[in-house]
Amino acid sequence: MLAFFLLSISFTTKSSTYTLPANTLAQNNLALEDIPTLHEEMQLSFQSGVSLPYKKRLEQLKQMKKMISENEEAICNALKEDLNRPRFESVIYDSLIPLGEITEAIKHLKSWMAPEKKGFNLLAFPSSQWLQKEPVGTVLVIGSWNYPFMLSFVPVMGAIAAGNTVVLKPCNVSSACARLQAELVEKYMDPRIVSVVGPAIKGDRHTTAALLQHKFDTIFFTGSPDVGKVVARGAAEHLTPCILELGGKNPVFVDKSANVSLAAKRTIWGRNMNAGQQCISPDFVMVHKDVIDDFCKACKSWLNEFYANKDPKESKDFGRIVGDSQVQRIKKMLKGHRGKVIAGGEVDEETRYIAPTVVKVSLKSPALEDETFGPILWVVPVDDMEEAIRYQQTKPKPLTMYIFSSNESVTQRIVQNTSAGGVTVNGCLFHCGHPELPFGGVGNSGMGGYHGQASFDCFTHKKPVMDKKVWKDGGLLSDPFVLYAPWNDFKLAALRNLF
Repeated sequence: MLAFFLLSISFTTKSSTYTLPANTLAQNNLALEDIPTLHEEMQLSFQSGVSLPYKKRLEQLKQMKKMISENEEAICNALKEDLNRPRFESVIYDSLIPLGEITEAIKHLKSWMAPEKKGFNLLAFPSSQWLQKEPVGTVLVIGSWNYPFMLSFVPVMGAIAAGNTVVLKPCNVSSACARLQAELVEKYMDPRIVSVVGPAIKGDRHTTAALLQHKFDTIFFTGSPDVGKVVARGAAEHLTPCILELGGKNPVFVDKSANVSLAAKRTIWGRNMNAGQQCISPDFVMVHKDVIDDFCKACKSWLNEFYANKDPKESKDFGRIVGDSQVQRIKKMLKGHRGKVIAGGEVDEETRYIAPTVVKVSLKSPALEDETFGPILWVVPVDDMEEAIRYQQTKPKPLTMYIFSSNESVTQRIVQNTSAGGVTVNGCLFHCGHPELPFGGVGNSGMGGYHGQASFDCFTHKKPVMDKKVWKDGGLLSDPFVLYAPWNDFKLAALRNLF
């Protein structure tokens, strides 16, 4: 059992009075049998109202900002241990992006919390009406291993800003990062607002299963579609809404009108961030047959440029695959693609190194079936963009899509006749970092979105409220008799004019 300490916080409901217990002081040591108690604690904490005031939300957001900014080196070191992540990438993804999101929330929190006034409606006259922003309650955030701090802390930030209490479950695949998340949250955050479970428990499956046995008010999950289905099934038992940030086979369209060198440059860059281990990476490229050779040459040239004409294995700017099983999965794809290797292809299982690789394949290649999640770019010649559109229409909806074209009609043809969570034209990744563009999937790539105000909204219930005014007019206008029985044709005719 846990050693709980009573806080001097009590609250009263119509039926009973509660004394609110604090969470354990050692979140790194929480075991599976502690999860029911933790869940109950966090629910009681929300019911106490401690997470609701603007000042408390602001305090915790500032603490999150301090937590990340004061521990950037520790974050980079953990990412180096788990993923051999280049420091540049670590700072951008797991420090600067979360800090930017938190700064945005601090700046706009009052306006996000403010009721949304709604307009006049004759049937309800006289009245005032608005949407009241209320937190959903106690939420569960299940993080991922590839960007463990960003993909945990940004949704946690949104949940805190919205006034919820949070249980955070980091992913133990990146174990050093999971342990550090627990240590930092314990040190900087109010345990009544956010607590961490999982780093002390081997693996992830049993912890997730134990958490899903309890009713949360929203679940935010980042991971694969297969695990997303498991989370959704568990949530369905409690009718719990989910935000699922999943993955997919993200396509790139390169039209013959495109700047081919720029398309290759930005695609190679986007593919090899974090050694290809990101859900928004360009996965395969459908290139107009007239420019396919130029595109392949440009890809090879940019690989040499990015890694200074050296072996990428020796480069400090290229990471490693997170685990042995992931190496074997990607290695199998390299063996079975039935195409031609343009660049790369080397594998060192001992150091979990897979070279940044470009492979030319056909639309029938087995490599196009599953998400790669590694540093391999599949390049496919197509007769034209119409063939590419037809192919993509038969596939599950991806998380992201990228289009390179200088022909506006071609660009709009692709945008309007395909579906994806989000699109960047003449670039890769960029739309995912814009605070006013919600980031999320559609269909097989997920549901719901976040970033910017959307991070607040996905943990908020916008409750419609109407204040019906009472006038001293004998009900002539404020309580019209046509609403009440007995009804007749005259009353019905009068009401028709109100719609």
